[in-house]
Amino acid sequence: MIELFQAAILPHQLLLTLLLTLVVCYWLLVLLGALDFEADLPDDLGTDGDAHDGSGATHAMGMSTGGAWLSAGRFLGFSQVPLMVWLSFMVLFMWFGSLVLNEWYNQPGSLAQAALLLLPNLVGSLIATKLVTYPVARLFKAMGDADSEAEEVIGRTGVVVSTEADASYGQLEITTANVPLLINVRTQPDAAPLKRGDSAKVISAGPDNIFYLIESAPQN
Repeated sequence: MIELFQAAILPHQLLLTLLLTLVVCYWLLVLLGALDFEADLPDDLGTDGDAHDGSGATHAMGMSTGGAWLSAGRFLGFSQVPLMVWLSFMVLFMWFGSLVLNEWYNQPGSLAQAALLLLPNLVGSLIATKLVTYPVARLFKAMGDADSEAEEVIGRTGVVVSTEADASYGQLEITTANVPLLINVRTQPDAAPLKRGDSAKVISAGPDNIFYLIESAPQN
């Protein structure tokens, strides 16, 4: 442990160690609820026409730069996950890669040699971050899809199709343009149970959208 600490504060490693320390402090603040980690890239990066009034060439350059930036984000993975998640993995891999590469190829601790090792470290860290954040991106996408589904269901009215719907069990059928949507529902703990065929309105989503809370609605 002492040797690791000594290697972490060597001149060629110190900057990355400071960055990693900032990342750790950031996530501690997130865990404490002081910060929100969901920082994403703006979709209109570099395409704001008001920022380049009177210059079509400048506007075109901004659109080109923004498009290139977003394309890089899709390729490297930092547009599919919250930006701080991507940066955290990137800093972690660069810190670890720098330790390993300098241990193997830079025993004298030369700053010049460390600078030469920075390029392969950067490339390797980008690849590793892309691979690690790929399943994370799918997780965030699934969470986003679940949130979108909840937003589509909340506020809609359906018919109770289970024997009854109470605070522990129930099913509601919502008519859609295609196949009717069947969802698991619950009533508020202090509400009277609803019977089969009663009309009910979805008022909110339960934990992880496993079920939805409903209330009685006037019959159509």
